[in-house]
Amino acid sequence: MAQLISVRYATALFDLALEKDCIDKYSDEIKIMRDAVTEDSEIMRILDHPQISSEKKLSILTSALEGKVSADIMGLIHIVFRKNRETELTDIMNRFLDMAEKHKGIVYAKVESAVPLKESAVEEIKEKLSKKLNKQVIVNTNVDPQLIGGIKISVEGHVLDSTIKTQLSSLKGKLLETRLA
Repeated sequence: MAQLISVRYATALFDLALEKDCIDKYSDEIKIMRDAVTEDSEIMRILDHPQISSEKKLSILTSALEGKVSADIMGLIHIVFRKNRETELTDIMNRFLDMAEKHKGIVYAKVESAVPLKESAVEEIKEKLSKKLNKQVIVNTNVDPQLIGGIKISVEGHVLDSTIKTQLSSLKGKLLETRLA
């Protein structure tokens, strides 16, 4: 239920951003708001505190964001608090940003390797994925020594796994099948 609510609010804001041609502006403002909420532990504690009224929480958040975000974003915040949905605020922000990135053709790829990759290798992977997917790809790398060697790429629900760990596991399975047959 909470996910559905977050999607509705995020979609409403996204539709407004499309209508006003302000997707980049709203994305930047949502990032400012998200950073203010998630990085300031005092604000987080206040927003999560069950004994602080919604009005007081709204007042504190409004003060923290005054002059940093547009009237439309402040309007969203007011509606969210008026409907007692402040616990969904972070999810609404993240869903809006996901919608904006999807609209702009941005996708994230996770590249895992046993050792750190050279920047040139990461750029080459990024270029090839961008060309293949016809989208802007942002690559996040992760080092996992248990992979032994090779790389594993995850993007848009697809996985390309050429790690030695996976190849050894596959070989082990084939050998066991051969022995049992």
